[in-house]
Amino acid sequence: DYYAGVDFDALDRRGLADALQERTSRPHDVIPYTARGVTDTWDALKVLDRDPAASNKVRLIYGESAIDTDRTINRYEDGWNREHLWPRSYGVGKWGPDFSDLHCLRASGGLENAARGNEPFGRFMPPASVRGDIARCMFYMAVRYDGLQEGTEDLELTNCPCSARFAMGHLGTLLQWHAEDPVDDVEAARNARICGDYQHNRNPFVDHPELVGRLWDRAHDAVCATGCWRTSAKESSRGGKGAGNFEL
Repeated sequence: DYYAGVDFDALDRRGLADALQERTSRPHDVIPYTARGVTDTWDALKVLDRDPAASNKVRLIYGESAIDTDRTINRYEDGWNREHLWPRSYGVGKWGPDFSDLHCLRASGGLENAARGNEPFGRFMPPASVRGDIARCMFYMAVRYDGLQEGTEDLELTNCPCSARFAMGHLGTLLQWHAEDPVDDVEAARNARICGDYQHNRNPFVDHPELVGRLWDRAHDAVCATGCWRTSAKESSRGGKGAGNFEL
């Protein structure tokens, strides 16, 4: 059992966040973002986002359409590329494990990717059929990355997005999407394949959607409460998830 040793019922909000961070980070085999001669994220997305109706195509996260796997943005102006659902300007680094994390990296049409830019979700509205998938990716990132691992930052979710604080949003919208678009077989299979074939970690909010309500609600929003400022996770977390995220 992937979650053996994690007693969900016995843990409070902070303890649960810390336990999930520990579990999702060990192990986490990092896939190269771009590489020759070894499996990289291009290779992985061609498998993970493969169109069930056509094995030579990938499904695009924002377009509800499919495109030939070899029609990448590197070769075609209207090709597909790799979309960081949690934008780099909101804390995803350039070389750490978050940069190539397949749980929150998706095939996207180049035009749709450019149209979204770094807009928080809620301002940018993807198709309804993938909103829950996106929300659970964001929940995963906020738990997985606490800023203590080299090359990463302490990622937070909020209703007051703040790039200086690496706080992405909008939390209320993501909670709504999580409820309205529950986990389906395709999302569950993608999660299992990332664990089995690539990173060897799982998204706990796909496996246990009920944990979202244990960690987030509209009453706990440290960014809105304290403002857009930057702190060091190494100073504030005392060995656990950043102080503002999951305080009781």
